[in-house]
Amino acid sequence: MGIDFTGRVAVITGAGNGLGAEYARTLARLGAAVVVNDIGSSPDGTPDGTRPAEQVVEQITAAGGRAIANTDSVADPDGGRAIVEAAVKEFGRLDIVVNNAGNRRNAPIDEVTPQDFEAILAVHLKGALHVSQPAFAVMKEQGYGRLLFTSSSAGLFGNAGQASYAAAKAGVFGLAQALAIEGKPHGILANVLLPMAGTPRATAGMTAQANAAAGVQPEPGSGADTALVSALVAYLVSQESTLTHEVLASAGGRYYSAFVGTTPGWRHTGDQVPTPDEIGAHLEQIRSRSGHYVPDSLGADIAVSMPAALSAPQPARSPAEAARGYFDALLGEDADAIQALFAEDAVLDVPGTKLAGNAAITAFYRKLFTTGGPKPAPGPLLVDGDRVAVQIEVRYQGQDLRFADFFTVDNEGRLTRVVAYQAE
Repeated sequence: MGIDFTGRVAVITGAGNGLGAEYARTLARLGAAVVVNDIGSSPDGTPDGTRPAEQVVEQITAAGGRAIANTDSVADPDGGRAIVEAAVKEFGRLDIVVNNAGNRRNAPIDEVTPQDFEAILAVHLKGALHVSQPAFAVMKEQGYGRLLFTSSSAGLFGNAGQASYAAAKAGVFGLAQALAIEGKPHGILANVLLPMAGTPRATAGMTAQANAAAGVQPEPGSGADTALVSALVAYLVSQESTLTHEVLASAGGRYYSAFVGTTPGWRHTGDQVPTPDEIGAHLEQIRSRSGHYVPDSLGADIAVSMPAALSAPQPARSPAEAARGYFDALLGEDADAIQALFAEDAVLDVPGTKLAGNAAITAFYRKLFTTGGPKPAPGPLLVDGDRVAVQIEVRYQGQDLRFADFFTVDNEGRLTRVVAYQAE
């Protein structure tokens, strides 16, 4: 039958134009009752006397849908509560909130004023809280809810000329992560959206500096890209979606996921604080992204960083993950990844080579990769506690060779011993 929102009630902020209007029309077409919120303003957030929310409601009702207009400001806590109360009063419940309201006051960092910075935070970040907080209470009582927060690639990765906007959108990302954790026990799922669409308001809010830094031409799109984003929104806020704590994006027909991760890094041991020189000496290992980890909470990051502080220490990598990381590094000829995978006192014992210590092993592979050494084809991994066994095949100097490799992995997920035997 497909996704159906019949019986569901949605609040969409900033829904009088562009993306928000498309979200409202899409959810209404799929059966949702929609509160179309928009104060009517110019791209910088200044009220301009227009009533775009009413126009969107007229479009929805003309097509046979249900919707009401709301002009309360998300920048005001009372306004946020009023938006939620309007949904409950009119339709009896609230299942979905899409935090889409926004404004733009882009400027080079030396031209950002306190007033403009506060105006951006008030709508994007504080506005998301002002609506989501009372909505959370309603959804918690129901045992069901979908919260979608609009962030931006500028917030996750930065862009010149958008310091205020980037800061606010980064804050939205953090807010969503916290609510995803708090909401899950109550059936409330929270995700982050990174939308890209060339709507007139979006392009009007971009300065020449911001456009140049992003490498885009300030030409409004045809509107088709708003429908591309809206399809993703409809899925994320549906009952069929069980995702939470995720960041998904739509840009020019490309749908993708974004995340914040940590590297395995380098673990200093001993009682002495490492010197700055020691930190510098291990910088490649600290920065190597091979075998990266994506924590789903502060506690998960602590579990990897300080396992001794927990009752059940957890490795950064499982033995199987460490072995797979080794083969990935070999196939990618990535010596930095090799260095990150091996323990400081690791042993490598393969036919023709026996090495002790991370530095010696890393140096061996750096030299091997410069000569374009043979690339193995590993078979299935067999795991027994902290040990992994795998059979591999190697094409070397015109010969097909077979080996049995055995890996031993420590509690931190690092390889401590690799032994290989050539099979007959």
